[in-house]
Amino acid sequence: MRILLIDDEQMYYKMLVKELEKAGYFLDYARNGNEGLAAVSSKNPDVVIVDLQLPDISGFEIIERLRADAIFSHIPIIVITGKNELDEKLKAFSLGADDYLVKPFALEELIARLANLARRGTAMKYVHKLENDKEKKPTIISVHSLRGGVGCSTLAVNLALALNELWTKRTLIIDPSITAGQVAMMLNTSPRVTLENYAGVPIEEVDDSVADDLAILYKTGLYYAIASKLPVAADLYSNEFWAKLLDYFIHQNEFIVADVPHDFSDNAIQLLNASTHILLVIGPELSSLRAATNALNIYDKLGFAETKTKVVLNLTSNRSGIKQAQLEKALGFPIEYTLPFDAENVIRAINFGEPFVLSNPELPISMKIEDMAYSLSDEIFKNIPPAIPTATWKRVTSRLSGKK
Repeated sequence: MRILLIDDEQMYYKMLVKELEKAGYFLDYARNGNEGLAAVSSKNPDVVIVDLQLPDISGFEIIERLRADAIFSHIPIIVITGKNELDEKLKAFSLGADDYLVKPFALEELIARLANLARRGTAMKYVHKLENDKEKKPTIISVHSLRGGVGCSTLAVNLALALNELWTKRTLIIDPSITAGQVAMMLNTSPRVTLENYAGVPIEEVDDSVADDLAILYKTGLYYAIASKLPVAADLYSNEFWAKLLDYFIHQNEFIVADVPHDFSDNAIQLLNASTHILLVIGPELSSLRAATNALNIYDKLGFAETKTKVVLNLTSNRSGIKQAQLEKALGFPIEYTLPFDAENVIRAINFGEPFVLSNPELPISMKIEDMAYSLSDEIFKNIPPAIPTATWKRVTSRLSGKK
C-alpha cells in the first residue's frame, strides 16, 4: 500500500517511514504543495497525508484540487495539523478530507486510521473505475468441448445460477445450439420464444427488441435465451445475425454464460472470440483428452490468448481414469478447476430440472461451482462487497477466508 506524505517538516517523514514500512506501507514524501500534487500524479498513492500549513499552497487547496480532479477524487486524504481549531477541521471535512489528526499524534493511531482508509480507498478505486468505464463489457464465460457427455450444459447452467445468486446482477445464459440444446430441460422450463422463432429473419429486423424477446426470465432472476426445440438448418442464421444478437446481449447484461455447441461453427466462434473466459471441459479419459487437445490447437490458430482459456476437469466417473498430472502433461496446459464426482445428484438435477447449486448448495460440487463463479467474476465485484450480501456470497467469502 502506497502512502504520500505532504509536509514541509521533514522530521515527520523520518519519524514515519520506518514504522509505516513495518506495518506494510511504502511512504513517499513531498516537501511542499506543488511537489505533492506532482507526486500524486506520478506515484498514484492509495492514501494522501497532508499538512495544512505548507510554504507554497495550503493543505486546503490540495484537498480542493484533488477532489475536483476525476482521476484522483477517490483517493482518501488524512489532514495533519498543529492547530486543533474547530473551524479548520470543519473546513477540511467540507472540502472532502476523510480524516483529521492534530500534531503530535500517536503512531499507532495513524497506522490504525491508515488501515481503515486504505480499505475504503481500494473499494472507492473500483467504484471510480466502474463509474468511468463507459464501454465496460460484461464478463462472458463460454463453456466448451468438442465432445459431448463431459458435463458442459450442467456446468453452464449451475455456473450461471451461481453468478446470479452471488451478485444479483443481470445474468444471461445462452444456449445457441441449433440441434440439441439442453438448458431448458435442465431448468425445467418451456419457453414461449426460442431461436427457432427468428430463423431466417432479415438482418435489418434484428434489434434490441429481438434480444428482449429471446431473454426469458427464470424464477430466480436469471435470464436464459435458448435454442429451438427441434433442429433448425444452420444456413437460416447468418454470421451477422449472431454478431448483432450477441452485441445486444452484451449491452444488456453484467454476466453472460454460453453453453457453446461442440464444434467451431460460426456462432461457436463468435461466442468464443467475445469471451472473457473459455472453460474447456475435459473428462478423465482418452477420447476427451484428444478432443481437448484439438480444441486448444484451434484456439491457438484462432488467435485466442492462452490466459483466457481455463481447463476444467470434470470427474464424470468414480472409476480409475487418466490422472490429472498425466492430462496436464499431455495437454501442455494446466487444469484450473476440478469438479468432484457426484453422479447421483447430477443425474437427479438433470432429470427433475432442479439445478443442484439451488436445491443443495452444500454439495461439494455446488461449492466448487460457487467458488468458480466468484473467481471468474470481474475484480470490481470482488473488491466491493454487495450492499446486501447474499447467502451465496457469504458462503463463498467465508470459505475463501478460511483457506487463507
